[in-house]
Amino acid sequence: MTASVIEQTGKLFGDLWHRYDEKLFRESVELFAMRFQANGFDLDWFQGNRCLDAGCGGGRYSMAMGILGAEQVIGADISSSGLDDARRRAATIPNVEFREGSVLDLPFEDASFDFVCCSGVLHHTSDAKRGLSQLVRVLKPGGRLFLLLYGKEGYRWPTIMACRPHADAIGYRLLDEAIQEAGLPANKQRTFLDDLFVPLIDFYDWDEVRSMLADNGITEAERWTNGKLDHESSIDVQKLELEQLLSVYTGALKSGDSKYADVMGELEKSRDAVQGFLDRLNSDCADFENAAIDRQELEWRVFGWGHHRVMAYKS
Repeated sequence: MTASVIEQTGKLFGDLWHRYDEKLFRESVELFAMRFQANGFDLDWFQGNRCLDAGCGGGRYSMAMGILGAEQVIGADISSSGLDDARRRAATIPNVEFREGSVLDLPFEDASFDFVCCSGVLHHTSDAKRGLSQLVRVLKPGGRLFLLLYGKEGYRWPTIMACRPHADAIGYRLLDEAIQEAGLPANKQRTFLDDLFVPLIDFYDWDEVRSMLADNGITEAERWTNGKLDHESSIDVQKLELEQLLSVYTGALKSGDSKYADVMGELEKSRDAVQGFLDRLNSDCADFENAAIDRQELEWRVFGWGHHRVMAYKS
């Protein structure tokens, strides 16, 4: 990535984690263990192992692994402000530390870690294949690699991609104000601002993920399908998230605030895009209720590939 893209990405993510109060941040830390347990992973495995959280953001997963008894956890990220916040929150967890570094050029020796976590990072880089090769490089033989990558299809990401050009035209400051005026909690503020303004974003189907792993010598990998605790937890939750995004644009349009005067057209286009996808989702739900489609087809239309949560093993 160019220096400007790295700086933009780091600043965006670093600034957003500060918004979490201690309760909300603690809940985000607890999600790690909940997801791993839901997929049959023995949490005792972390005890005594050396772990890397590559692209650690606010450090929530680094802290989770430290609490689970890892011998040492290093969280690495490109955002200095995000790392400062992570260090503050992890001050009482002695086996966790943070260093500045890019997933595209990890500052660690080969075969340094028993476990590498890279959650929601590679799809925001200019070279996901290079990033994956770095993750595999620093992983010990016999080690485990956890990845989260965005999947293709469904409604959420097409909705976001339809809104991103208008978000650029509206500008970060105004859209941030509209999101806060809509009364969304800090985690939803982070989610929408992240998705709408991160410079780079990509999506994969499962065959593409497996191909990237195979190119790095990883042939043993499982795609976790349990523990969907975010917008994938249910169709109703996915619908609510689209309704929350819609409320951002409708609220700004109805506010009569003169600060939005120059971007009314972009707000209207965003509102119409979200409303269109929401209408389609509601139509799919009606088809299911009328037995025109089955549950499996409904879930595919709504979620597509969803998030790829992958546990891979290095031989």
